[in-house]
Amino acid sequence: MEAKEAPPRSNASGGDRISALPDGVRELVLSFLPAHEAVRTAVVARSWRDLWMRSPGLRITRWGSIEKFNQFVECLLRLHCSAPVSGRHPSSDSCAAPALLDSCHFEFGTPDFVDEENMIENMAIYEKQTNYWFKCAVRCQVRVLQYCFSCNGGDPLELLDLNLVSGHLTKLELAGVSTGSNINLSGCPVLQDLKMEDCYLDVWEIQSPYLQHLRIANCHFILLNRTLIRLPNLISLELTECSGRAPFLDSMPSLAAAIVTFDSHNWNDSCSLSSIDVCGSDDCEGCDYYYYDPNTGHRDCLLLNATKLELSAYPETVVFRRDLKFAHTFGKLKTLVLADWFVADDLSALIWFLHHSPILEKLTLHISKVHENAIIAEQSCKLPEPSVASSHLKIVEIKCHQVDAIVIEILKILTAHGVPAEQINIKCSTGSGCVNFKCTGFSTK
Repeated sequence: MEAKEAPPRSNASGGDRISALPDGVRELVLSFLPAHEAVRTAVVARSWRDLWMRSPGLRITRWGSIEKFNQFVECLLRLHCSAPVSGRHPSSDSCAAPALLDSCHFEFGTPDFVDEENMIENMAIYEKQTNYWFKCAVRCQVRVLQYCFSCNGGDPLELLDLNLVSGHLTKLELAGVSTGSNINLSGCPVLQDLKMEDCYLDVWEIQSPYLQHLRIANCHFILLNRTLIRLPNLISLELTECSGRAPFLDSMPSLAAAIVTFDSHNWNDSCSLSSIDVCGSDDCEGCDYYYYDPNTGHRDCLLLNATKLELSAYPETVVFRRDLKFAHTFGKLKTLVLADWFVADDLSALIWFLHHSPILEKLTLHISKVHENAIIAEQSCKLPEPSVASSHLKIVEIKCHQVDAIVIEILKILTAHGVPAEQINIKCSTGSGCVNFKCTGFSTK
């Protein structure tokens, strides 16, 4: 048998394949490495010496001692922000200078200080340095900025100023930080996406006339009075698993989808005088402290007119039931998901939505975290006057643990509003699995 000839080398000069990649590709590869490892590639070859400086992205992660890490980051940002970016040069007819960074990702945690006796003073200095890094990244004209701090059970990292000004920033992600200043992003005309996770927000207002997507998850609103979120061009909203005092949402006429959940007992919005209703007392902190303009009669709330709306909360939470008193017709609502809170107060919230959603197409009802003191008693509901739900309503899904008195009352309300039993699907989740079935008929007797 003849020996097969070995395949020829891909590079006749014997160089590595990565070095033979076109301009811009190697820089892109380096942007996926932690910054301190990307810098080390300068010793690979002469052509790699300053390649890391032209990378379109930085991933700054903690390494080494705190002193060396601080020096490295400050030097890195200073050099990177002055370096030209491969493939992007200003043209003579350009109105603005090109962005020097596509992305910058900070990921670090509480440092281990050698001098533990001066921990508070050292942490204050560290916060000042990290705030400078944040501002420096914005000045580098970054497009995507991620700033993630892991406090490991300790205090979050304070960002002193979130009144940002940038003509290039399109996406901002914050995690593990706190701020006591208002978040004003009006100076960022192309910023479309803001995400905040595990943050402490002691702010009166979050505002931007340009923002389109907002996600706030696992955050704590510290302020006794409510935070006003003023984002008139918002398209999608997620406010989930947060705690503290529920914020207010100003008018959002462009809103298409919203998910708002209060599935935590850490919200300060449970009525202290009534388990299932809004007492209206000025002495009740759960019901009080919401904005009201006596000149216009306008009240800020969490019920917004969106195409798709998901509202989830414990029955004891008063926020949604309070807001129903001031809400108007949901003229563009097509998909609605209600979880748990609607069972309180004789299912009046469900009845309200059936009356005020003229083009509703799909309704999903979750019954899972209901407490005994909030469950309506059998036969306690007063059936509404004969009415007809949206003629567009084609699908109703009820997700529960068992078909009990609450589910029976819901079926009575739906049929009283002209919803055919054949359009109602019930999904029961038990310890042994799930059972799905469709109603074929129902009697209110």
